[in-house]
Amino acid sequence: MLGFSNRLVRTTLFVLVVMALVCLPFAIFGEEFVLPLLETRVQQAWTLSLIAVALLAADSVAPIPSSLVILFVGAKAGPLWGFAAGTVGLSLGVLAAAWLGRHAVGRLAPRFLPDAELERLRRALHERLGVTLACFRSIPVLAETSVLVAAAMGIPPGRIFRVTLLPNAIVAAVYAFAADDSLATAGLTLALTALGSWLYWRWSQRGR
Repeated sequence: MLGFSNRLVRTTLFVLVVMALVCLPFAIFGEEFVLPLLETRVQQAWTLSLIAVALLAADSVAPIPSSLVILFVGAKAGPLWGFAAGTVGLSLGVLAAAWLGRHAVGRLAPRFLPDAELERLRRALHERLGVTLACFRSIPVLAETSVLVAAAMGIPPGRIFRVTLLPNAIVAAVYAFAADDSLATAGLTLALTALGSWLYWRWSQRGR
């Protein structure tokens, strides 16, 4: 029992450190620059979408509120533009986070977890990679953290990209089409999507 508690504490500490790294750019730089940057191109749907793609691709290393970016493009350029920009940008962001996790966070992991615990976490992620990453895609901070941790455990970026492609498209569609209705609907959709993802993940863990 004591050994399990120690493993849980070490794993939790490692994940919290990765989450802190994700949050650090928000604390240092803030996110106020994002909407003014997008507002400079509200009259040009394709330019606005390209800026959104670039912002979303940098989400793992920059303070980018991805849901707000997709909501903004969906509201100003239309839901189809928001969906396309969101899907492409989120997917590129996954690749960037996977690269960072593999080459940076992967070197950090052995400082927190011994080899046996790293192997245990690696096996758990391999077995439930799809459902874990899919459920976290709509939850701020955890979306990036889950990809960083998975890549740090040695899961190939290509596999991470493939299992998150459909969830990214679903998240982009939800935010982009909700924004076409009203800001209140978009905000409620964001909260319900995150809650639904968390509940599904909890349900999927019941047998473990």
